[in-house]
Amino acid sequence: MENKRPQTVDFKILKESRMGQAREDSERFHRYHELYYIAEGRCSVFIGQRTYRLQTGDFAMIPAGTLHKTDFTSHGQNTKYVVSFSVNTARQIDAFLETDAGTGIRAGKIKAPVQRQEAILLLVNRMLYEFENQPLMGKSLCRTLLAELLISLQRYRAGEKENDGNEDSAYGRMREVAAYLCEHAREPVTLTEVAAHFAVSPSHLSRVFHQETGFGIKEYLIHYRIRQACELLLNSGLSVTQIADQCGFSDSNYFGDAFKKATGLSPREYRKLS
Repeated sequence: MENKRPQTVDFKILKESRMGQAREDSERFHRYHELYYIAEGRCSVFIGQRTYRLQTGDFAMIPAGTLHKTDFTSHGQNTKYVVSFSVNTARQIDAFLETDAGTGIRAGKIKAPVQRQEAILLLVNRMLYEFENQPLMGKSLCRTLLAELLISLQRYRAGEKENDGNEDSAYGRMREVAAYLCEHAREPVTLTEVAAHFAVSPSHLSRVFHQETGFGIKEYLIHYRIRQACELLLNSGLSVTQIADQCGFSDSNYFGDAFKKATGLSPREYRKLS
């Protein structure tokens, strides 16, 4: 992984198109919120501990600091809009809306009603135009359009029945594995131990977990631990050594190397971002 400084994102929107099946190998967690809108095709998005299957008209909401990875599963054209915005931008929108309900940033899948999909596509394309061309007061309009989109998503979500993201049995089983890894992240967890807990072979667990989430067992565990470390570095007075131990790293030097590989910064450099 190439070392780089964490991106600072107030707002941006991108339109990504690709043909055929593919697995994205992008940043696995970052300090800003993201919305995915599937304009064409199908994909599976692993967010935190759950896999969601998305098709045309669906949104995925990914809160800041949440592990995620995307698999495009359609053999045809896949088109996705990615809207990224900072935690501070979300707070400013909350203040603008003058509501205690907030912008509703929580992980999950949201389906736009069929009769609203044309209007949603128009809205995201307006945001894209304003962001790319930057006309007079374009940034302000982008933020206003984002507020409109977040309100719409709140409405769509409120009208949905609770669901498990259309998970099949394999997805549900791997969600249990991910939850187990998070629950035991402070312990010296091994693939053999996890496989024994779920009564499967280590090779089968490793293969299916990677197939359904995009992560290896060890990779997922390390990234989860580093995400926890990021929170502690920014929001606690614990030393780097204490944080390493609390997050499940028995060797502080290994923690430093793994942290820098994942974030592009040393733990002490990352702490200065607060």
